[in-house]
Amino acid sequence: MKKVILSILCFMFVTLTSNAAGIGYINYDVVSKNYSLAKRYTTDLNNKVNSIKTYTAQKDKEVANAKTAAQKATIRKTALSEIEKRQKDYLATRQRYERDLSQKINAAAEKVRVQKKLDVILNKDYIAAGGVDVTQAVLAILK
Repeated sequence: MKKVILSILCFMFVTLTSNAAGIGYINYDVVSKNYSLAKRYTTDLNNKVNSIKTYTAQKDKEVANAKTAAQKATIRKTALSEIEKRQKDYLATRQRYERDLSQKINAAAEKVRVQKKLDVILNKDYIAAGGVDVTQAVLAILK
């Protein structure tokens, strides 16, 4: 009986390992630099940051030029409120963009995984050795 069970287990192991297609990986740095939507989102976020910096510099000048302490306090108060509003907008936009990109990249990776008959596709940073680089295949689907 032990030999039968051992034979079945060996057969299952051989069958499973022969059906394993492998592991793929994506280099997300390459995707973010070459995917047009990621570039557009990055540009938009950078513009939001620059807008906040410009606004802050402008308000700092207004505070420096204000004649009274009351004027300075009023400028600071309205500026802080506006800066908080712009920061919240930046964070909400960034989260929306990250979610959108993640969904699109994951969908493309799934198509590549099925096409190449891979078991799984991981982030390149989690691979110590081996694996198949599918970054360009994912980018081809995204374009």
